[in-house]
Amino acid sequence: MDSNSLYYSLDLVASSGRVLTVEQRTALHTSLLILKKNYKFQRVMFWGKILGIKRDYFIAQGRGEDEIKDQKYLYSLNCIDWLLLPFTTESMIEEVSKAAKGHFIGDPSFVYEQKIQGDREEAAEENKT
Repeated sequence: MDSNSLYYSLDLVASSGRVLTVEQRTALHTSLLILKKNYKFQRVMFWGKILGIKRDYFIAQGRGEDEIKDQKYLYSLNCIDWLLLPFTTESMIEEVSKAAKGHFIGDPSFVYEQKIQGDREEAAEENKT
């Protein structure tokens, strides 16, 4: 959703049952305009809200002159303060896809660790003997 039409576009997706509060909508409208100016983006797109156990994430994408090469992804926990998401590599995606199981926590400091089933079973067998 383009930040220029965000305030009106949110009503169009409200039928899904996932709506933003009036406070969130107002904060988004203002903060995305500031984000566009501060980062010198040509456009800012609001991607949506990711529901977490502890907190929710709001995701936006900023686009520069070259809409393909000049893209940055940002997240916010309060619809006001935006932080850049780190650049990801294929190996990072593979590693996270193995480790991240279950519900999304919503805590930026939470570290997902891969639990290896075979190691736990071997350790349990060793402890029995």
